[in-house]
Amino acid sequence: MLVRSLIAAALLAAPAVAQDYNRADLVRGLCQPNGCDEFRIVAIEPVRAGAEGSLKRLRVQTFHASYSGREARGEETSYVYCSPTKPAVVAQKGERTVGILLAPFATEDSRETMRGFTTFGAIYFAGCHGLEASRRAARDLRATAQSLGYRVAATRSQVVNLKRAEDLLGPAAAAPAPGATSPAQKPPPSPSEKREVEPELLPPGELPEG
Repeated sequence: MLVRSLIAAALLAAPAVAQDYNRADLVRGLCQPNGCDEFRIVAIEPVRAGAEGSLKRLRVQTFHASYSGREARGEETSYVYCSPTKPAVVAQKGERTVGILLAPFATEDSRETMRGFTTFGAIYFAGCHGLEASRRAARDLRATAQSLGYRVAATRSQVVNLKRAEDLLGPAAAAPAPGATSPAQKPPPSPSEKREVEPELLPPGELPEG
């Protein structure tokens, strides 16, 4: 009798566990041997529009999923520059702010470098096109960008140092309002400041391999 009761309880609990594990509001990014990082978009706020796209502020909750279960890692603020020609994500590490310039049709990125951008791409498409597009991008960034009409000429992904997220909009966006005091402008980054994404700058909650 006890065994039958335990089996019945397990059968009743299983669907609930499966339902929580496959939550509809979560997106899975890069997976590694120790598990997968996941995220959900808590809030999206338009910031400013530019000539080639629009900047949005995202509140992102991150998780790490493995055979041991799903562990919440907290919430972070990210930015996405929604542009069919210059898509980008802003990441922060300590006091450093960098723009990750995505290149869905890259011909110079190695396969490992492209894998490293999995979560960045997923966060970008979640903020700009919704969760379904985000999930597709995590599986195939190139095909997703192509299906949505992206025309990115960049042949490799790059990271550039930024003073603030709005710098992605270009010099015009940084112009102060009439009568306002203009802060010192940061000179444009030199070629040496542009490079492939470094491992420590991988997105909120690096996503492990499956």
